[in-house]
Amino acid sequence: MKVDAIINKRKAEVELISKKENKFKIRIDSNIYEFDIITTGNGSYSIIYNNNSWDIEAVKANGLNTFNIYKYGQSFKVEIEDALSIYKKNKDAAHGDGHNTIIAPMPGKIVKILKSQGDAVEVGETVIIISAMKMESEFKSAINGTIKKVLVKENDIVNGNQLLVEIDEGQETV
Repeated sequence: MKVDAIINKRKAEVELISKKENKFKIRIDSNIYEFDIITTGNGSYSIIYNNNSWDIEAVKANGLNTFNIYKYGQSFKVEIEDALSIYKKNKDAAHGDGHNTIIAPMPGKIVKILKSQGDAVEVGETVIIISAMKMESEFKSAINGTIKKVLVKENDIVNGNQLLVEIDEGQETV
């Protein structure tokens, strides 16, 4: 499984290639490394790489999949971006600019459309339901207004960042 690791603002693609007992083969960007990693308890680890040994401590930090790593008086922040954390992060931002659009946070399937073009909608009202990663998520209006366009149909397969619904702010149907 590939994930992105953001370490002090540097993003690296990380993939576990193999694991046998405490021996790990890991690809970081285009380089492959072999580590001997032992958990010593309470978020502490002993890591051996290339005949060098390090003791580190990983402490959960604020933010999804975010940790503070401590090593010999040094510390750095690491954020792991896997599919689920990207989905959750994008879902929180799925209203586009936060006002008048609903955007798919990741690839998925349109399960149900609860509002049609011309329908009035209020803040917090569910407009569309998407199935992604074996979960159904409701996407709600961030504003009071009128549905301007619904750009998908039920059972459509959608891409991440695809525009699904546009809402006109403050307009009411007659």
